[in-house]
Amino acid sequence: MSTNAISSPPARVATVAELRDLITAHGNVSPEYATKMFHPVPDLPTVKDRAGYLVAKATGRIVLDVGCVGQISANIKAVAKAYYGIDKANGNGWATVDVDHAPHEMPVYPDVDLIIASELLEHLANPGYFLAMLRDKYPGIPVYITVPCACGYQVRNDCEVVNKDHVAWYSYTTLNTLLTRYGYAIQEARWYNGQPHKAEGLIALVK
Repeated sequence: MSTNAISSPPARVATVAELRDLITAHGNVSPEYATKMFHPVPDLPTVKDRAGYLVAKATGRIVLDVGCVGQISANIKAVAKAYYGIDKANGNGWATVDVDHAPHEMPVYPDVDLIIASELLEHLANPGYFLAMLRDKYPGIPVYITVPCACGYQVRNDCEVVNKDHVAWYSYTTLNTLLTRYGYAIQEARWYNGQPHKAEGLIALVK
């Protein structure tokens, strides 16, 4: 059913339950469909500096950095106790793997105690395959995932503001749904760079 069938709710409806009851009572959608359309968003703290946050979390850890090209990765490597990188680009000192099409080829480093996959999922045509393989190869290892937030989407003068290499936007709900389907649970989450619900992105610690 198209979401166009959902009437705009009154501005003062207070709860998710009331929103669901309202559209059901108006006969627009079934109760089952209404449960799919409105979801609470946790009151998450905000991080101004995604890079600094990840570097701090990586300090003294044995890190696997998936998508390891860039200055943030260099900064993480500088503070990690030990560092392993994976990227599809050829380079010096990391494993060359296309985690979109062949995540089963990711190597296993048995001493890893923290995984970082920063600004990666939005590039993947099949993020579920990557997540399934990551969980299979590194069961129980905590993962910091960051993604651009769908609520930060912008259009300026008919110009869409988006990286042309991205194939998806994630909200808290869609990210949580994807992770849950592949056996992960969000342990904590934060907005980064911007106001809550309108920030540039999300940081999630999952396990």
